[in-house]
Formats: sequence, C-alpha cells, structure tokens
Amino acid sequence: MFAIWIMGAGTAQADNLDQVLYRFENRALALGRYGSVSGFQRKLFVEAARCKDGPVAVYGKADGIVGAKTRQAIVDLQPCLNSAVRAVVGAEQYGAITVGLWRLLMPVDISPPGAIERANQLTFALEGTDYDVIQFNFCQSKNPRSGKRFLEGDPYCHTNDPRAFLTWGPRGATAGAGAEIQQIIFATERANPGLLQSVFGPLTEDMHRLALGNNDAAFDILCSIWIDTAQREDFKRRFADYGARDEVQRAYRQVYDAANADGGKIARFFKLYGALRPIIKRDPTEIDLAFFIDRATHGSVPPGDISQLVDRMTSFATRTRNLPSPGELRKQLAAWLPTHHKYNDRLARDAIFLIDDPDVILSDAHRRMWQQRSGLKASDFGLSDRRQIASYPVAAPTGYEKIEKFYTVLPEDKRACPSTVRSARRP
Repeated sequence: MFAIWIMGAGTAQADNLDQVLYRFENRALALGRYGSVSGFQRKLFVEAARCKDGPVAVYGKADGIVGAKTRQAIVDLQPCLNSAVRAVVGAEQYGAITVGLWRLLMPVDISPPGAIERANQLTFALEGTDYDVIQFNFCQSKNPRSGKRFLEGDPYCHTNDPRAFLTWGPRGATAGAGAEIQQIIFATERANPGLLQSVFGPLTEDMHRLALGNNDAAFDILCSIWIDTAQREDFKRRFADYGARDEVQRAYRQVYDAANADGGKIARFFKLYGALRPIIKRDPTEIDLAFFIDRATHGSVPPGDISQLVDRMTSFATRTRNLPSPGELRKQLAAWLPTHHKYNDRLARDAIFLIDDPDVILSDAHRRMWQQRSGLKASDFGLSDRRQIASYPVAAPTGYEKIEKFYTVLPEDKRACPSTVRSARRP
C-alpha cells in the first residue's frame, strides 16, 4: 500500500510532503475530539499496531491530543515504510505529523489541515475546552478566607467573571455580555429547526427564552438552572450532547467567523497589515494569523479607526534601514494593544508567537510566564513566518443583533436565584 502511494504522488504534491503539521515537543497539543486529527489518529494507531504486531489499545483513544502516544505510534510505523516513502514523508522528524504522513494514511478526500485551521487549533489548545464542555460561572471562585465555594457551604458568593454566566467550548463562548452562546443557539436552530427540542426536551423552553432574552434574563434563567443540582446536571448532560453535533459545531464556527464577532476583529488586523504592505512588502504570515486569532479570543484588537495605529507602526517599521522581522512587529503591536485580561496570561500567550523568531529578544517576564503556563510554539502547529496568508474568510453577520431582546424570565426563575448570588463578590 505505502509503496504504491508514493509512486502515485504528483511532483507538486511531493514538494511539500515533509512540511510539519503538528509536532509534540514540550507539551501535548490538544486539538479537540471532533476534528480530523482524531480520524488521523485512528488510522495511525491501527497501522502502527499492525507494523509492531501488537494491540491497538497500547496507544490509547483517538482523542485529538498529539502527545507522547501519538509520537510513539509514528515512530513504531517507520520500520514498515520503505526508504523512499520515509524520505518523502519526513521520517527524519520522528514524531511529527507531516503532510506526507497525513496523505499516506488518510482518504484522498480529507485534506491535511490548512494554516487557518491549525491557527484556530492553537487557540483551541490554549482555551482547553471542547465543544461538549460547559462551565457555569456563578460563584465558581473560592472564598479566599474559607477556601470554599458557595455550593460547598461558604455563605458568600465569589466569582472572577461576573458577566459571563456560562462558558462553552473552544473559543470560550459566553451567555453574558457577548451573548455568543445565544447567537450560536439562534444560528443552529435557524439552520436546523427542532434540534433544540430533540436534545433539550423539557428544558427547550428555557433555551428559547435564553436565546431571546436580554442580559438580565440570561442571568436569571441560567442561575435558576445552576442552583438546582439535578437540573444543573441534566442541563450539562444535554448541552454536551448538543455541542457534540456537527451542525452545532458548524454554527459555533460560523458565529465566531462572523463580521460582527471575532471574524470582524481579525479583519481589522488584516486591514492594518494591508495599510502597512507597501512598507513591509508582505502579507501577514501564518504566525501573524495565529496571533490575530488568539488576540481576538483573549486580548485586545485594533480599534475601528486604525489610522493612529498605522502611523505608529509605520514609524516603527521605518526607524532603521532594516525592516523589523515578523516577530519584532508582533511584539511591538502587542505592546500597543494592552489587554484587559490577566497580564501574566497574556504575556505567556504572546510569547507563543514570538519564540520561533530568532530576531526577537524575549523579556525575562515573557519567557518565565511562557515556560510556566504554556511552553507551546506556533511551529508546534506547523505555522511559519516563511508562508503568508492574504486574507481570512470572514462570515456574514449572524443576524442575531437585529433581534429585539427582552426580559423573558418566569417568576419562578427569578425566585430561584438567591440574593447572595446576585450580589457576588470578587475573590
């Protein structure tokens, strides 16, 4: 099988067969259970076990986590590849998933993940939650004095995120100020009428009222579910089923790519670099793109009016005869876009997009936070400053912003939410 494949590989295809897609070094790459990487793992584990004449189970589940077991399977597969195949799939990079290895194992209609997908997966890996994971944000923080949470018996409610109410999935969608969860529900139901009913059953009306409600309504509805242990666990189970569905995941991505959401924020970065193009003589790189996506998810982005930022970046880029490297430009841009999120978290995340550039001198704080909290590099996801991305596929607005929201709470919902929760404290 493998020898036949290599003989049939076209010249244009073979030119980049050794390009790295994913590489595990210091920290496992959590790419999600529902993506194509899980399918790749299943094929890889079967072929590696066949080559080693051992059980498939030794490699564990196909879980979308590129770590030690995936690397071992790639190493175990090597003896069953002839020398010609090993040469073109980049076998010298033991443990790396290359374009060639992907094409070797996967059906021809499942292409290797492109740079945009892998850039999004980098942020997914940092957020650490899959499509079937939700977290209530009511009183989730411990009382610094007692070390207990409200549901654990502390008389006070502490939360470090009082405006989120509920967090869901790989981009940290919330039901609070941004109402991303409501937008995803709206987009999913519009494309798949009746899906809410089939999944949420007796909680369907709650979901309808959540989707149509204003911010106050979202708080009261979700609080009434959260405070009831049995209802809370039923809701989490049903939401996991909901998030595991392809149609819901498509709507999730559509909402985040929309012009009135993160897609619009990413477009501002591209607009900024477009204004700089005559000076820097390039489009954004793959690592630039990953930086844009992560900033749109967790940080700050260029303002609507980018003219002042263009002037500052123009001055920076032309201050010497040598143009700044892509990493140097990202580092300076990050300094001009201060974040409202936790400072150390942002330092650690920014370093991911700087560490691969030899021209960047990382501060001690950058390096220390990066080592403590991440250890990932953009190159672990096969992203490079040598390849450029001309544009990002921004989706049309979701239409949710045109819907008039109102207070949809029932009296029993409002009564169910304790006054202590309504007056939550910062930890």
